[in-house]
Amino acid sequence: MSAYDKLPDPERLPPPKQKKTESERIASFLTEVGGNVNPQAGECLKKAEPAFVAVIQVITIVAPIYKQIYTKIYEVYVILPKNVIQMIFGLCLCFFGGTYVAAIAAVEAFRQLGWQTVSTNLVVVQKQAALILEASKKDDKVDDDGDGVADVDQIEARALVQRKIQVGMKAITEPDRLQTACGALFTSYLAVLATLRLEFARTTAFALGIVEMAKFPIIRIVSPTVAATLGADLAHWTQSIIESSLTFVAVIFAWFLQQIISAFYSGLRGGRMFADGLIAELEERDLMSKVPLIKQPFDPDESFLDETIGYAIAAVGFIFQITNGFRLPFPLNIIFLPLTILEWILRLQISMEGSKALV
Repeated sequence: MSAYDKLPDPERLPPPKQKKTESERIASFLTEVGGNVNPQAGECLKKAEPAFVAVIQVITIVAPIYKQIYTKIYEVYVILPKNVIQMIFGLCLCFFGGTYVAAIAAVEAFRQLGWQTVSTNLVVVQKQAALILEASKKDDKVDDDGDGVADVDQIEARALVQRKIQVGMKAITEPDRLQTACGALFTSYLAVLATLRLEFARTTAFALGIVEMAKFPIIRIVSPTVAATLGADLAHWTQSIIESSLTFVAVIFAWFLQQIISAFYSGLRGGRMFADGLIAELEERDLMSKVPLIKQPFDPDESFLDETIGYAIAAVGFIFQITNGFRLPFPLNIIFLPLTILEWILRLQISMEGSKALV
């Protein structure tokens, strides 16, 4: 028998180990952790693993794009004159103030609680998080056994968690500052959430009041149909399902009314900001003398120019928001998608906390 004949049959060789992608690794981790906590939940997560992979892949692709977009926006923001920035913010309030009522209120609350401290803590967390991310990427490529597959793809979820915790702890250079910054940010967030809950308490109260008044007649009318649809085994869920559905619809309606109120107020405020910024910019460029029908020399205290411009912009912005149903046109709806998600998270938390406080 020749040496050639002693070589292993390629068909009998084990298949080469495939390197997992980041999304597959995270999805596998979630599935394994869920199985350790609850076998039934783990089975459900196992079936949903392809969906986890798809969602994580979308996030990993989209996140860098949004990072580039917001980086460019910030670069433009830095170089713009102060008056122009004021005009842009005024227009944003006029046209989107009702759409992002909770997010804008959260920003105002952060400013009142000390935005300088919050921003400083955010910078600390961002720098340390960048170090952890970089160290984790390097660890994903480590192959100590030399089998061509990264070590992180060959260990169990619990061992992977311990490994990543150690990698992160080694990468952090200022643990004391990071701990203080995280604690301060969490405290600020709770304070802001409490402020928003008080500010929008009547929104939740209004929704719960609608449910309380409409619950009894609607249950009498709808419950036979719902009970028949659910069947004999689930009929006892009829009242709970109807009440939960009514509460959901009432909260959505109450927030819509709050959007109308906020759109009107933010339109007036944004229009005034735009007008003041525009007049200040024209004065700095010595262009007010060229504006027709304006008494010279221009005196803002004796002129109605700022009020005329402000109210006109406010009216246009308010009508725009109402006619569009507080929806953003393309491509702004794509650009501000993260802010839209944040807005709905805040509304959900405010409504839930407000419901608990009023029960």
